[in-house]
This record gives sequence, structure tokens and C-alpha cells, in this order.
Amino acid sequence: MQQIDIKQIDLNLLTILKVLLEEVNVTKASQKLNLSQSATSHALKRLRKMFNDPLLERSSAGMRATPRALALQASLESILLDIEKLVTEPVFIPELARGTIRIAASDYATTVILPSVLRELSLKNPYLDIECYDWHPETLDRLKSGEIDLALGIVDLDKTHEFGYEKLFTEDFVSIVRVEHPIIKKGITLESYIASPHALITITGLPINSIKKSSKSHVDRILEELGVERRVRLKLPHFLSAALIVGQTDMILTLPRRIALIFASIAKITIFDPPIDLGQYNYMQIWSKKSDHVPFQIWLRDLIRIQTQDI
Repeated sequence: MQQIDIKQIDLNLLTILKVLLEEVNVTKASQKLNLSQSATSHALKRLRKMFNDPLLERSSAGMRATPRALALQASLESILLDIEKLVTEPVFIPELARGTIRIAASDYATTVILPSVLRELSLKNPYLDIECYDWHPETLDRLKSGEIDLALGIVDLDKTHEFGYEKLFTEDFVSIVRVEHPIIKKGITLESYIASPHALITITGLPINSIKKSSKSHVDRILEELGVERRVRLKLPHFLSAALIVGQTDMILTLPRRIALIFASIAKITIFDPPIDLGQYNYMQIWSKKSDHVPFQIWLRDLIRIQTQDI
């Protein structure tokens, strides 16, 4: 069997061969290819040499394809289509996309960000599903490996080139208590703040670096710097249950402002600014640099950016 050097194959010849086998006529093939008859005949000569076969031969009824040519024709069209797909930039159509979006997100993100994102998805794409995963120490590794598409949280990424990230918004802190809480009547001071029992959300979506540095919460570290301490009576991993509990007890819960505003509409609570400066932080979306130019990933990041502009 003749060995063909694939490096010597001219893909343009395969396109000409496809038309020649469709027309079984050099003149008609030339017209369809917008080539001169001489150029098409020259291409056929090269093809015959490449495949070591006449490909088209004369008969009493005109030209006819050889058995080898008929065998080539059966697979030539799919081969050329595969080559076209290989070299053509993929087109992503959000309305027709199917599959599952996998996001790592804290309880905060699923409450504050996802409702508007899912509302938009339900209006524009009925085929995409979302799976959410808690933040874990291996979340960034899962982003790198492609197990998850995107992460929503607070992470210090200044020293890495493996991830892309974008600030979605800046968040600050407020405190919530039940409507008739004594602190509202007596006045909000540092003394009255630390005198009351507190609830604490043990958020797994806090900055990874800060988790490693200290087991204390952000509020407790600030209080420690002021030389005071509060009593944390309740620790919970979820925001929603804590807000409902606070609405029926004398505990104070200090939490991000946006989620507090949501809870104020569903629980009997009052929002106030804590008597200490807790600063602000940037809430971000994070992705693997490998997906920087993937159309689906670009669309997903744009969707989340747009849906968080007004929250």
C-alpha cells in the first residue's frame, strides 16, 4: 500500500476532489469552483498522484468515478466538515446553550446574587441548570481543573497569575436585632453592643488567607484590637436561620448589609450600624485563566456582572 506523507497534503485539493466527485465532470467542476478548466485538470492530476488512482476515468457514458474514488467520497464530506469546525471559531448562542453551570458560592452569594441570575436565565434560557457548591479549601483547585466554572466570594489573589477575578460590588456591615430589642431603646454604644449576646455566621466563603491566619471572626478581631470582647452565644453556618432566630431573641447578628436588607423584609428585625468601624470589602467573581476566552465562560461572567449592578 502506498504511504502518503500527510505533510504534503494540500487541503484545497480535497475540496476540489469533493466537487469533482459530485459533478463527475471537469468542466462543470471548474465552473462550480470558479477555477479555470486548466487549473482543475492540473488539480486532478495531482490528486491522481496523491491517491495513486485515476479517480475519474472515461467510459462510454462519459466520466465515471473509480471504486477508490467512491470509497473516498463516502468519508470526504465529513472529513472536510470536521476540518471546518476545527479552524472556525465556535459560535456560542446563549439562548440555545444546554448543560449545567457549576458555581462555588457562600450562603451569602446564593441569597443575594443568584435570585436575579436565575430570574434572567428562566427568561432567556430554559435549558441551563445551576449547581452550587460551598466554599472549601480546595475550591480554587477545582476552578483550575475545570470541575467548577466560577466562584463567588472574597479571596486575596494579588500574587497569583492562575486566576482571573472581577469586583462585582463593595459590601459593608450592619447589625440586626429584633424590633423590640433593649439596645434600640437604651442606645447603641460599644458598651451596650458587647453587653448583649451575639450570633455568629461561620461563613466558609470568607477570605482564605484570613481563615488561615486566625480562627476569630472579623468582628471579634476588631473588638480585640479595641481591648474588649463580646459573648458569642450562637454559631451557625447559614444566614437565613440566624436571622429568624435573632428576630425572636435578644441576640445581635452583625452581617453584610445587602443580606440584612433582604432579611428585614421577611423577619421582624431592625437594622443599625454597629458602634465599631468594620470597614468594607470587595465581593468578586473568580475564574481560571484557562477560561479567559471561552465564549460560554465570558457570557456567564457578563450575566453575573450585569445582574449584580443594581443589588
